[in-house]
Amino acid sequence: MNDLALYESIPMEELRDRVMDDLVKHYSLERVSLEEFERRTDRVSKASTRGELMAQVADLPAIEDEGRGDRAGRARPAEGAGRRPSLYSGARESDVAVAIFGGTDFRGVWRAPRRLNSFCLFGGINIDLRKAIIPEEGLTISCTCAFGGVDIIAPPGINLVVRGMAVFGGFDRPHNDVDDPLAPTVVVEGIALFGGVSVRIKA
Repeated sequence: MNDLALYESIPMEELRDRVMDDLVKHYSLERVSLEEFERRTDRVSKASTRGELMAQVADLPAIEDEGRGDRAGRARPAEGAGRRPSLYSGARESDVAVAIFGGTDFRGVWRAPRRLNSFCLFGGINIDLRKAIIPEEGLTISCTCAFGGVDIIAPPGINLVVRGMAVFGGFDRPHNDVDDPLAPTVVVEGIALFGGVSVRIKA
């Protein structure tokens, strides 16, 4: 992806996805550090021109990817199908999100762990997966809410499984299955006690 002229005809968001995919591959090959990876992906998410996007991979070596040609010739998803989040290997096992009389946000470009344990007490947690980089093994979001709430936004291009419950509260239970063997799986589970877990599918 070193010649900008070759990508002038590619829609901006598709090019953004390709650049993001390349950065994930460079990171998995240990060609860029975690700090450098996060800096570049942040710039990709904020880029408004093709030149700004290409600048994030222009100085990196070419990736020998036998699947690149297949991906270039692959039919694009149907309108409204949504993009599949980027995947990466070597994810950390777990992370914790806590909101007590306050709020915590996961949004924009961020690397999800295999398991995200979220706890809210008189507070709120927002988890936006639309630009998240999901582990190849998938992601499990465990929610424990007491007089608070967790708001989860998932893109249409993932397999979504919800199996939580509510006691004097609410727990949305949408499911989304996609016909894509490479699509990641996100499982939402837990309990809402006098609180709520909102799970929405949104492009």
